[in-house]
Amino acid sequence: MTGALLIAALHDGQWGASLAALLQRLGFAPHLAAPGTALAPASAGTVGLVIAGPGTTLPPTLLEGWHAAGALCAVAVPPGKHADHGAFVARLPVPTTEVAILAMLAERHYLALPAHEAAAIPAAIAAQTLGDKSFAVELLQALVSSAQADLAQLRAAGTELETCGSIAHRMKSSAHYVGCDALRVLAQRMEDAARSGDAGTVMALRAVFEPTCARLIELLMALAART
Repeated sequence: MTGALLIAALHDGQWGASLAALLQRLGFAPHLAAPGTALAPASAGTVGLVIAGPGTTLPPTLLEGWHAAGALCAVAVPPGKHADHGAFVARLPVPTTEVAILAMLAERHYLALPAHEAAAIPAAIAAQTLGDKSFAVELLQALVSSAQADLAQLRAAGTELETCGSIAHRMKSSAHYVGCDALRVLAQRMEDAARSGDAGTVMALRAVFEPTCARLIELLMALAART
């Protein structure tokens, strides 16, 4: 999962709790922190997203530090309010909806494939194949072939929700095989949205889901070439 740090003052508690629930079903592991206790960028670890609450006052350098550590940074801005933290900081409207979060993530080229999960793919494949290199190559080739076909079909699906849901279901299984939990959870969310007929959310999810799948295919192809 991708860690998400939500920096919320006491009066932003309800906003933070609601946002944490939305982020969790998009493949994030959210953590709420008060401004004075927010983790330092040096302790980033697996944190890939940092969002400051609408009423939260931050030290000028805090988001700069997280940005330098590789985290995507954003601030929640109520209607009629102004927030200027620099071009590297995204803006989220308040109330903050799931579609707004997805639009921000897509605009900032977020991939639901955190570095620690990508780095663990070889170990996941080795565990699935009991260290058998020939079997590993076969599995990798099968995963690549399946994912490539699914991605091509998804890109051609338009607004066909049944197709989108079926592909999300298959990609969820592939992500599970290789230990990519952030993508697995995102795929589950897309499958659920498709089944419920929520076309707007499915389209918003696809803006993150499709490039993430493309990146996973690249990683699997590179691993197959080295195995």
